[in-house]
Amino acid sequence: MLAHSTPQTLNRWLCSLMLGLSLALAVDARAQPAGMGTQVVLATYRLENAQTTGTAFVVRRAAADDKQPDELFLVTAAHAFEKMTGTKATLVLREPAEGGDWKAAPWEFTIRDGDQPRWHKHPQQDVAVLRLEAHEHLVSLPLEMLATAADWTDSPPEPGTLVRCVGYPHAAQFKPSAAGFPLTRLGCLASYPVTPFAKQPTFLVDYNSFEGDSGGPVYLEMTNHGQPQGKIVGLVQGQHFLDERYKLVYQEGLTRKRLGIAIVVNSQAILETITAMQ
Repeated sequence: MLAHSTPQTLNRWLCSLMLGLSLALAVDARAQPAGMGTQVVLATYRLENAQTTGTAFVVRRAAADDKQPDELFLVTAAHAFEKMTGTKATLVLREPAEGGDWKAAPWEFTIRDGDQPRWHKHPQQDVAVLRLEAHEHLVSLPLEMLATAADWTDSPPEPGTLVRCVGYPHAAQFKPSAAGFPLTRLGCLASYPVTPFAKQPTFLVDYNSFEGDSGGPVYLEMTNHGQPQGKIVGLVQGQHFLDERYKLVYQEGLTRKRLGIAIVVNSQAILETITAMQ
């Protein structure tokens, strides 16, 4: 049929074909799963109550069988929960809005039953995990995304390895997104060695961390049998300061300077805390 078509007909047919291919490619692109950076951002939330703010992320553990729902765990720094008074906290979820946008969807949940905390704290490290009920706007990361002891042994990151840190610096004063999305910042592994976990439960990252970043996930690209694989390697616990005392003729005092170095708890502590919640 095309052999007897006019040039105009052929041109229209080719234009239609190219348009169809373009639309198909666009649909396929949207259907692709999000990369690790987007997945971590979507599963990270601002954690707050009247006393303090911090960062938390949600991890899911697959159920043993299809008849049971997956388990959901809120992971953060233990001191973020401990600074909160009362029985309630708020997790700032997000929900789709008109025009393809997003809007904040704050969700209040229970952190204490009376004086008893609902979260489980690691016995030595600044890590806390709280079991969550399912929520329609709650996004989670698979447990397998947390780096295990075997991951650290098989693919130990070298000093200077780039990492990404996700969180809410000075969340009470600074909101980079009206919908409540966190910031992703770039740093590098600053300390050595980082294994074994029993002797090196924390490590240092060269990036500017602030109040509000505590509990935020830190991730990097490791390798698994030669293949690149993104892994969460820890959570932010705090930052290092330099305190200097000065004395003048009529004045003396103490100044504090930030070193721009974050303290990160190894992911093994997160896994141990979740495992303890059987």
